[in-house]
Amino acid sequence: MIKEINIDGYEKVIHATEESTGLDCYIAIHSTELGPALGGARFWKYKKNHDAIEDVLRLAKGMTLKNSLAGLDLGGAKAVINLREVEKTPELIKEFGKVVDALEGQYITADDVGSHIEDMKIISGVTKHVVLKNSDPSPATSFGIIRGMQASLTFLKNDFAGNIQSLKDVHIAIQGLGHVGLNLAEMLHEKGAILTIADLDGDKCNKAAKMLDAHVVSPDKIFEVECDIFAPCALGAVINKETVEKLNCKILCGGANNQLSTSMIGYALKDKGIINAPDFIVNAGGVIYACKDFGSIPTNDFHIANILDRIYDRTMKCLLQAKETNMPTNLVAELMAAERFKSRNVEI
Repeated sequence: MIKEINIDGYEKVIHATEESTGLDCYIAIHSTELGPALGGARFWKYKKNHDAIEDVLRLAKGMTLKNSLAGLDLGGAKAVINLREVEKTPELIKEFGKVVDALEGQYITADDVGSHIEDMKIISGVTKHVVLKNSDPSPATSFGIIRGMQASLTFLKNDFAGNIQSLKDVHIAIQGLGHVGLNLAEMLHEKGAILTIADLDGDKCNKAAKMLDAHVVSPDKIFEVECDIFAPCALGAVINKETVEKLNCKILCGGANNQLSTSMIGYALKDKGIINAPDFIVNAGGVIYACKDFGSIPTNDFHIANILDRIYDRTMKCLLQAKETNMPTNLVAELMAAERFKSRNVEI
């Protein structure tokens, strides 16, 4: 059963359910102005339906911003599948794929929190509107975050001719060791960074700590770690009016989507003197990598790496404009994303 929900500012929002598998999902298509709407499928346990709706709406708009800023001919959308009362099974995943197919290409799905390549393969059995069924985008996402970190460090030191891009001995606290967080930690370790890590899975933390010579703290203490860069790589809205006061970092730059609970938190970060590298600029590596499935960019990995490298330039542009205009970086980034829509007389 598919029911459409009318929500201002969104092209389409649906609630889909299927009794035999317990499927309960929402798909929000924010915009298809630049092209078909691409966004991942998040499998998560939401306590209440309105939590799922709030999450899918916020994430879908974030994808519009991300895809626009990355220069991709794609719109923004997202799906969330509520596992509050059911387990994720191949049958449930297949039913979700049928819902995606019913949207006839308006929405293209991909992996996200709680989903992975094997899930995309199952979905591809019932719809062609899926990407990343044969490859993991996490390394590309992590590489883009590193380029955002390097731009932020260069901006912080105001040394555009120096060697600030080196991450050796830079202390980075990573919240969340999922696909992106763990890849990011591994890459940063190779670059000589000092790591502090936290994850709800204690065993995963301990294994990563031994492998990466990292220090482990509890998830509720990671915000307070005195560090150069704090990298949220778990769920969204983790930087809120309570946690922003705990931050003891110089730079905020991570892989989680929608890290700020509200756009106004950007002002709090600015007041604290924390450089915020907006998430929808720095974590675009995954969707850039996904574009090779469309054939819209060269499929050679070296070409993709070259495109990913531009995340450094976009981050720097945002930071410089924020300084010139005395605005929070997240609001500047939204204005940057809106530029591509101006000629179309469309607001996002």
